[in-house]
Formats: sequence, C-alpha cells, structure tokens
Amino acid sequence: MPPLGPILPFDIKGAHLLHELVPYIVATPANLAMLNRSPFGLPTPVAHIINPLRLESEIFLDLLHKLDGLTFGPEGMPMPKWVFYDCSELPGAIYGLARPAATVWPKVAELFAIPSDYTGLVPVSMYVAIPMPQPGVWFGHNLSSLAPVFRHLDLLPDLDLAGLGSLTKGLALKCFGVKQFWGATQWQSKALYIHAKFGPLALQTAYTPAHSEHETLTYGFACTDQSLRASMGDPTITLPRPEVDEWIDGRDVARLQSLQRQIEMGEEFCIPCPPRPLSPGSDGGMAVPIARTTAAST
Repeated sequence: MPPLGPILPFDIKGAHLLHELVPYIVATPANLAMLNRSPFGLPTPVAHIINPLRLESEIFLDLLHKLDGLTFGPEGMPMPKWVFYDCSELPGAIYGLARPAATVWPKVAELFAIPSDYTGLVPVSMYVAIPMPQPGVWFGHNLSSLAPVFRHLDLLPDLDLAGLGSLTKGLALKCFGVKQFWGATQWQSKALYIHAKFGPLALQTAYTPAHSEHETLTYGFACTDQSLRASMGDPTITLPRPEVDEWIDGRDVARLQSLQRQIEMGEEFCIPCPPRPLSPGSDGGMAVPIARTTAAST
C-alpha cells in the first residue's frame, strides 16, 4: 500500500494525526455562517457540525464536557456545564479533532464511559474561543487534548499524539477567522509551550487578582497564516522573536507582582519563546522567558 499523502498544503509536525482523526465544529447556525469550515483546505463534513441548540447533540456535548474535566480537573479548574454552554457553545465556537465511536480505542471508550449504542464522534481535542466586540478579535477560552491525559495515566503508550494541541489550536483560529488573539493562562501551565509557538506573546497582565487563579497571565498576538503554520510545525516558517532579558520562575509570586506593577506603569513585555523546565533540584516548575519591548514613558 503506498504511503498516505499530506492532507494540508504544507508540512506540519502532527501530519499523521489527520490520517487518524476527523475535524468537527460546534456552533449555532448563526455563528457557523461566520466560520471557515475548511481551514487551510481541510473540510469539515456536514455530519460533523454540531448544533448545541438541538437535543441530538446531547451525547457529543457531554463527551466534550468530560474531555474538559479530564484536562482541567487535575488542575482544579474544570468547567461547570452551564459555563460550558453560556460561555462556549452559545456565544463562541468549538473546533477540534475526533474519532468515530465505532473505531475509538477501547481504553478511550472506557475513559469516557461512552454509551454502547452511540455511533457519533468521540472528541480527542477541542479549542474554544469567544468573539470580542472588535471585529476579528477573539479570546481563547479552552484548549483540551487527550495527549497529556494519556501521558499522565500511561494509556496507550504506543499511540503518538504529539502535536495534537498545537494542530487543534492552529486549525481552530483559522476556522474562526481570528485576526487578533487574546488569552489567559497560568504561569505554570504546560499549555504555555503551545501558546508560545504562535510567536511572541504580548503581556497584558502578569498577576491577575480578577482571576480565581491570581498567578495568571493575560497575553495576545497578531494571528496570521504565518503564525498559525509556525504553531503547527511548518518547518519553512521562522517567526521573528526578541532576545530573552530574563527567565522568571513561574512560582515566584513576588516577581510576578513586580512585573505587574511595571506593566501598569507603562512598560511593555512579551514572552518571546517557549518556557523551559527549572534546573534539577528546584522541586519542579517552569522558567518562563521575558523580553522587554518598550520602557515606561517618563
């Protein structure tokens, strides 16, 4: 049998995943009309478009909620179901990759407690975003993937899900037509490795008491085809990145508060590249790079 060819018109790190998984979109009919159903030429079949306003969507949406719980439950931030509807399915959109229930791996079926008579899709990843008032500006609400869940639980160790999160977010932002992206995440979240693939992340907050997790950063970047392709691992794309000025221990609350004060005084900073693990003997944690982009005005 000849090798399967590429599905996207450019190389990506997780190309193998598109031979194993299929795309889906969750959106109301009104919001769906504003989306690109074939991001980078990858079509989403009509049968894979889920309308959250219909009873027939119940099982799939329940599986999505379980995926969120598997991803964020260990961090203490699973989404209540009403928040999932009020802040995700209704005002925004969800894009992800899935596998038909008939071919889903038995351990995944057990993990999700899939009904034996269910014949729909089983989500393996999802990206949720919400449009902001300015046209083309979206806020990223949730990135979920079974890849870290499998690593943590040591499920299906031979299954290669590398690149699943980056691929999902890149395709999702193209689907949503995002021009300017904003997001919030925690300084110790492994998702920072994914977010930084899109290019330097302009910091808006470094310490955020408005969030239930104060050690949260708010970041943004201009969303272009170049940044999306880079995030998915296109080897032909190299994004410009400023030099690192310092590495911050993401658990150093005093430094985060100091950085927040600098931002409020008008200084501008970014996270120029992905974080790295702290040195051995540091009890875990990540070191996050910081670059100054402008100084405070005098």
